[in-house]
Amino acid sequence: MRAVLSLIVSCLTVFSLVGGAVQPPAASPAVVAYVEPGLSNTASATVSVIVTARDATTAAQAVSAIGGLVTTELWLIDAVAATVATDQLTRLAADARVISVVDNKGVNAASDPLDWDGWVTDLRFPVPWDGTPDVVDTGIWKKPSVVTLVPVDIGSHTLYSVRGAGVTVAVLDSGVYFSDEVRSAMGQSLTKLFKGQADFVDSTCGTYVRNKKTYPAGVQYPDHCFTGVAFSADPFGHGTHVAGIIWNQLTDHATGVTLGVAPDANILSVRVLDGNGQGTYAQVIQGVQYVVQNKDAHNVRVLNLSLSATPTTPYFVDPFNRAVEAAWAAGIVVVAAAGNTGPGAETITVPGNDPYVITVGAIDSKRTPGYWLDDVIPSWSATGPTLDGFIKPDVLAPGANTVSFMYNNPDDPENTAALALEHPDYSGTTTLFRMNGTSMSAAVTSGVVALMLDKNPSLTPDQVKYRLMATARPALTTEADLVYNVFQQGMGRIWASDAVNYDSLVDADGEPLPDGYANFGMDIETDLAHGWDADGDGEPDASELAFHYQGPVQRLLSDDGTLYLYYVVSEDGTPYALGVAEANGMIWSGGMIWSGGFPSAAGMIWSGGLAEAQIDPSIMIWSGGFSYPAGMIWSGGMIWSGGMIWSGNLPGPAGMIWSGDYAWPAGMIWSGRMIWAGGMIWSGGMIWAGRMIWAGGMIWSGGMIWSGGMIWAGNIDPTTTSIATTTWVGD
Repeated sequence: MRAVLSLIVSCLTVFSLVGGAVQPPAASPAVVAYVEPGLSNTASATVSVIVTARDATTAAQAVSAIGGLVTTELWLIDAVAATVATDQLTRLAADARVISVVDNKGVNAASDPLDWDGWVTDLRFPVPWDGTPDVVDTGIWKKPSVVTLVPVDIGSHTLYSVRGAGVTVAVLDSGVYFSDEVRSAMGQSLTKLFKGQADFVDSTCGTYVRNKKTYPAGVQYPDHCFTGVAFSADPFGHGTHVAGIIWNQLTDHATGVTLGVAPDANILSVRVLDGNGQGTYAQVIQGVQYVVQNKDAHNVRVLNLSLSATPTTPYFVDPFNRAVEAAWAAGIVVVAAAGNTGPGAETITVPGNDPYVITVGAIDSKRTPGYWLDDVIPSWSATGPTLDGFIKPDVLAPGANTVSFMYNNPDDPENTAALALEHPDYSGTTTLFRMNGTSMSAAVTSGVVALMLDKNPSLTPDQVKYRLMATARPALTTEADLVYNVFQQGMGRIWASDAVNYDSLVDADGEPLPDGYANFGMDIETDLAHGWDADGDGEPDASELAFHYQGPVQRLLSDDGTLYLYYVVSEDGTPYALGVAEANGMIWSGGMIWSGGFPSAAGMIWSGGLAEAQIDPSIMIWSGGFSYPAGMIWSGGMIWSGGMIWSGNLPGPAGMIWSGDYAWPAGMIWSGRMIWAGGMIWSGGMIWAGRMIWAGGMIWSGGMIWSGGMIWAGNIDPTTTSIATTTWVGD
């Protein structure tokens, strides 16, 4: 059975593929390549896979040698997509030319699933929301009345002279469709800013008739059809909505705020999902390699991936992740949705689980734009850590009740988006539609990145990620403790005005902030250049794994087996606890509790294998309903019953304390510098003593048995800097 790429919107859920077991042949060749666990356990006679070798030609030859059919060349990652007989997988894996064989699986677009008064704008809206419809037609098409104004919630509406001009954002999705109404209203600006659509789904161009003559509806290429404004298509509707969040030029009737985050940015649509919101890994990777190949022609600086898939392999084996890393290495900022699989731990999806890219979770602003006091992280927003041990998401952005383009016309069902037909009540007008999801959050962030690159075109992807995270604002209690742990909120919610104007921010001494960069100590080119099994014996080799990265997050099971404690260890051996989740269901019990208390966690003790801690209560530290080993500093989310603030409650430096390398809100002090693959992290006390650098996470040093889940050995000593005791196990 062929796995599909399934778009998840507000009403849809993640699906799984289950197949019957197939007995292996009596005599099997020795396995050489990495083969995704469980790949052969399907009742189907054939399976759709992605085969990686030293180059795409060699991969194709290996497939042909076992009678398989090559369906797509994926030169960007030295691979091909192919259909092969299930009973030939072992033979394919035994071919010395083959590096890996991975399911051509599905991905999901991520949709749905004090002293401070709470305001971050001089504008004022009803608080709480008074029930006004999300969109009201004012009779002026370009000036509807909209409730949820995303630019106000991220501070981009104040950047009057920075609108994303000249920056192209590539949107890999279900396409973009412009109705006659939109084309007429936007006129020449639409023709100028829309770079066209590369269609890898309906890859053969259609035709149209004019004056009794037949013309092609696009330019035909070997693997895709390229269309302009008049013939670009989006039967599903999701891609149109995502693109509109980035560059919508309509303005709110009451405030004059432009609805798009970067209204003057260019959009390049790359269609990889069909009319049902489905596609394959191969199609998505084709789209990514198209963007990389044409980045200079279209000045593509940002790649928006409001897509997600269930992780089933380490990040450096997953073909989709390898493709987005190649785009990042080529100088393109990749923005990925965290996924709508929350609120449990370890729910970040592909490609948001990749340590290099910018991964975005969602915020629900409760339809009160510019008023942060009632904002929360919605339960469906996916949370970390990733299964490779990295902290994700990196940042949060508005993603609930987001209004953007989508066509819904009962008199024109042929062109009406499938999502609009399924959810007519989400349509505010014929052209505007409301959606929820981290898809929307990713699009908002892509718009902010376009603004940053408009202001400073020389920024590299690592610099963009650093600045976006360094200026983000976490949710804190009034005592300056974290409301949500770092796996839920990353560095906090994005604030566009600071991210764009980073070069003008100064510390307490009037000195410019450091020109830092994310992914510190990580070599993406070397990471991409290495596999996992150099000698071809079917086992992971330290010589190869040394060029990949294991995230720093570790996990301990409580003595009674009910809770997991996630923590990291600093260079000086100090363990920092980051969050606690129920072992059954992986639901956070240290940050998502809103009414004070979690009875099953009271008195919880973690002592397994910790060198300096036993079950002696006298050496345990009590915090928020939990006790944890002596010497471990709590830095996770608090059990909270009110009093939340979002840091940096005043625009600009007002109310900020500047200490060390960073500017942070009053009460949060940094006295050092801590950087890892995901950016920065803080402890519960908000104080770091000395300089601490994670070189992109710990290097793989142990075995690698990986099939979609991680179990950390019970005898971990958190004072070590090695993960030799770490075991990756199957289901």
